[in-house]
Amino acid sequence: MSQLPDLSGWAIAGGVAVLIAATAAIAERRRNNRKNIDKVGFMPWPFIMVMALLFAAISIGLALKGF
Repeated sequence: MSQLPDLSGWAIAGGVAVLIAATAAIAERRRNNRKNIDKVGFMPWPFIMVMALLFAAISIGLALKGF
């Protein structure tokens, strides 16, 4: 009987990264639509979103490949 590798860790990490990317997208949208133009934030939401999506793509790809 062949043993399948446990891929749930990569899949869970990819899912968490997708949730982080979605949170960053919502935060960036809120920052762009703020009422007081002088209250700018300091978080780099687009960078966080891109890095989270990159990590999600890599980790989900590894989970699907079976690495």
